[in-house]
Amino acid sequence: MMRVRLKTLPIPPFSNDGADGGSACTWLQPIGITALDPSDGDQMPLAGGPYGFSQIDVINRIDGQITVCRIAATDLIDLAAAGGEQAEARAKLILHRLTRPRKAYAGLDMASWHIMGIINTTPDSFSDGGDHFSADTALASAEQMMADGAAILDIGGESTRPGADPVSHDEECRRILPVIEKLSAAGHLVSADTRHTYVMAEALSHGAHIINDVGGLRADGAVDLIAERQVPAMIMHMQGEPGNMQKNPQYLDAPTDIFDWLEGRIATAVSAGVKRGMIAIDPGFGFGKTPHHNMQIMQSISLFHGLGVPIVLGVSRKSTIAHFSKGEPAKERLAGSVALAALARQQGVQIFRVHDVAETHQALANTEAQGMA
Repeated sequence: MMRVRLKTLPIPPFSNDGADGGSACTWLQPIGITALDPSDGDQMPLAGGPYGFSQIDVINRIDGQITVCRIAATDLIDLAAAGGEQAEARAKLILHRLTRPRKAYAGLDMASWHIMGIINTTPDSFSDGGDHFSADTALASAEQMMADGAAILDIGGESTRPGADPVSHDEECRRILPVIEKLSAAGHLVSADTRHTYVMAEALSHGAHIINDVGGLRADGAVDLIAERQVPAMIMHMQGEPGNMQKNPQYLDAPTDIFDWLEGRIATAVSAGVKRGMIAIDPGFGFGKTPHHNMQIMQSISLFHGLGVPIVLGVSRKSTIAHFSKGEPAKERLAGSVALAALARQQGVQIFRVHDVAETHQALANTEAQGMA
């Protein structure tokens, strides 16, 4: 559905929340994001980081239509108050989530950016399948990624490329546990890329510090495991499963639909005892989305700061890059990968999951330098 841009707000922000059967009918996207200037009274901090915003796109769903109206950030609360106490309270909550400093995540300062290096110990991942299939090769690649600037090493043993077949839990463990154990023993910050509760538990027992779940902690017992162990988790949005996720994915409005889904998953985790500071979210670029949906996410990614937790982004070598270019194979999508990462950092994204660590590090370092100059 196309968004309709309006010059004036049709209704006060948040005054129709819960209408149309949705969990939210107003969303806030920070706009006019630049380096934070404490002397600028019209600017608000974005997630407590080095950037700030002066305007907000107020996105409303009214009778099934999506409208967008741009307002000054400083006018939000007064405009919402005209819709009643509940609307004003919701506006204050989302604005607080947009602006408050993030707690350290897995020991990493969320006022800065961090790179998560991808190590797929699989024969069939879309980009690096087979490159790290042996434990020795995976370990060598991981050490090089750390030297190149990675803060997290993400170890996965099941391909989640479109159409991928699942592997047994025992086989997934066989692939990832030796690598996780050795990297953790060497003092590295390690995440386990898995959507299976049994594998999560084994990975944590072998030294993993973070669970990165493309399934959004939907597997039986996954949320309870994270609550019991009190470990950081990354909750990703995926429409469908890897085997069918690219078969005609549909959204009313992809960014806001995904926001609502992630807000629901966070609420489920928190109600189970997971501390909010242990959660990061990933909008799931390429997982159950068309190329157009993916670019809607990129254009709107500052919206997700309204969830109040760090944002993880994985665009590295994805097919959408080739779709809007010349159809390049996965290993020839470096330029598009780092371009999208740089654009996302300018919207305050904190964690970048990538194959090409050195090149992404260089791009992000220069993006940040020019933004702060």
